[in-house]
Amino acid sequence: MALRNGHGTGAGSPRVEVLPPTEQPFAPAGVAVPLEDGRDRSGRIRTAAAARALAQLPRRGAFLPRKLACDARFEPHNRRRLDWLRARRTELAAATGAVSHGVGAILAAAAWQHAAGEFAAELAAERGDVELFKVAASLTSTARQHDLAAWELAVREAAARRSAGGDAPVPWLEAPKEPA
Repeated sequence: MALRNGHGTGAGSPRVEVLPPTEQPFAPAGVAVPLEDGRDRSGRIRTAAAARALAQLPRRGAFLPRKLACDARFEPHNRRRLDWLRARRTELAAATGAVSHGVGAILAAAAWQHAAGEFAAELAAERGDVELFKVAASLTSTARQHDLAAWELAVREAAARRSAGGDAPVPWLEAPKEPA
């Protein structure tokens, strides 16, 4: 993923683009190790140390609200957003072995963009507003780019995990090293 300046009619406005495979930077080995390394295929925690480390991680409710207050007309789109996000995370985890925080954040942004695009299209259809259709198209196009970027990052992280031997320790579960 890269931020590039637009050209032609889009001159001056930056655009987020997914770089071609030959231009993609490689993820640092050992950093892209998933939390799931502490679990076996059936989802059970492998070791007592992994259980303690997982227990110390913040819970979802500590940093995200349980339920967002949405406009009543946006509520069905929000439900589809959450369904799409869960399904896409599951697909990427199955395909690459894990979904890192970075990939999850990109997917969350894509889910919001998809929901907002569908909502804008619905409002545009109600009003017959061509400009709002353009907004909807822009939102869904951005969502697609975010989804592609998430896929590329997940694949690169999977390759980094494989090159690190697959059993590399999870760096954020290790005790911090004391400065020398």
